[in-house]
Amino acid sequence: MVEDDIALLKQYQKEIILLSQSVALLHWDLECYMPKEGSESRAEQIALLSRLVHEKMISEELSSVLERLRKRDLQGDDGVMVERVYHDVMKSKKLPPEFVEELSRVTSLASTAWEKAREENDFKLFEPHLKKIVKLKRKEAGYIGLPGHPYNSLLDTYEEGMTVEELKPKLENIKKWILELLSKIKDSESYKNQELAFLKQEFPRQAQIDLNIDVIKRMGLENKFSRLDLSVHPFTTRISQGDVRFTTAIRQDPLFSFLSTIHEAGHGLYEAGLPKENKFTFLDEIPSLGINESQSRFWEIMVAHGKPFWKFYLDRFKEKIEIDNFNQWYKEVNFVKPSLIRIESDEIHYPLHIILRFEIEMGLIDGTIHVEDLPSIWNKKVEELIGITPENNREGVLQDVHWSQGCIGYFPTYTLGSIYAVQIYKALKRRFPEIEEDIEKGDFNKIIFWLRENIHKIGRKKLTKEIIRDVCGEDLNPEEYLLYLNKKYSEIYNLT
Repeated sequence: MVEDDIALLKQYQKEIILLSQSVALLHWDLECYMPKEGSESRAEQIALLSRLVHEKMISEELSSVLERLRKRDLQGDDGVMVERVYHDVMKSKKLPPEFVEELSRVTSLASTAWEKAREENDFKLFEPHLKKIVKLKRKEAGYIGLPGHPYNSLLDTYEEGMTVEELKPKLENIKKWILELLSKIKDSESYKNQELAFLKQEFPRQAQIDLNIDVIKRMGLENKFSRLDLSVHPFTTRISQGDVRFTTAIRQDPLFSFLSTIHEAGHGLYEAGLPKENKFTFLDEIPSLGINESQSRFWEIMVAHGKPFWKFYLDRFKEKIEIDNFNQWYKEVNFVKPSLIRIESDEIHYPLHIILRFEIEMGLIDGTIHVEDLPSIWNKKVEELIGITPENNREGVLQDVHWSQGCIGYFPTYTLGSIYAVQIYKALKRRFPEIEEDIEKGDFNKIIFWLRENIHKIGRKKLTKEIIRDVCGEDLNPEEYLLYLNKKYSEIYNLT
């Protein structure tokens, strides 16, 4: 009977999700609290659970129930659920269980090795781990076997349906356009005369933490279902419904931790707002990392880098550091200045950092770039795109955690998310023309409600492209992103 098959399908999903949540909790502990000597045992724990997840995904019983249900032409959430699970099962069946277990083990050990290599500024400590990861990711691309560039099979994991053939021309156009805009900015008198007045002050650690806690409460992230911790690299993970963990990092820059916390809180709000009625099913998930990133970039850039936000929030910063000129502060928040570190980069240089990683990842997967050559290739590309050269690998090729986690194909979603964020903010202003007046008062209620209704509670019932089309009335549109950047920074730097 259909009801029995639906019940069995939901039981499989629940078991897969519970095991996956256990893996997420082990990863979170690894990043935040686990003693370093525990890395080998933790790798074995995660590898075993990952294999169990995979074995459930590819079980013959699950495949049989899916085949029966697909013949029933089910409607509503059940019909969508069947198709989402079928998609994931078919993809999982292409990966041998021993491969999944090995990849999980290798990446768990690599995360610890990356952290040590970064601390000691020694790429050689991480190189053998990254070689294993690249070899395994090439295998994965071969197993998945999507048409076109082999990188497509990895990119699709993070942004379903996106391909190199579609994305590369868009990124090349963005790169060309941004380099032209940067040239105009750097030739301007405003750029030549810009100088930090406020953001060079010392900012006490506890003051940073206090502001982080304050702003996430205002964004609606309550500690009864979320928690904020510290890690080397800020990240967000959802352990379960009602348990969202995110981290930040404390640095000397008065804004780094604050904006990083807002960024991760944007992810956290999305994770917390997923459809509760679809608990323990694959519909209770985010459809892609591009739209996930849109939520963090929306809050970090479209809200927290804007004038309306600082008209409200600046007084809280004045309690911690000396600030006596609003316009100067707003300019410093949005200063264009080359940075070697992606997560410290300004809004203009940021997509160039992503393009650099995208180009390197494609080369690693198609074999035109070798792991041992990465430090020199990285430095050369940074010089070409950003105009400065790393003095060491800590601020160069070792700065990101992603490759140690096997997340090759992930980086492009950051730029996709930035584009989506501009489109979503524009749609929000169409719906609520007065929204920036609300932001000036510190009132984010309409924003939170609108995002929940139009994006968060959809979960994976729709693909990202469908959600963006419904919310924004158009598909992915890099032109809107470029127009936004041009308008904002032409005003800041008095460009003609």
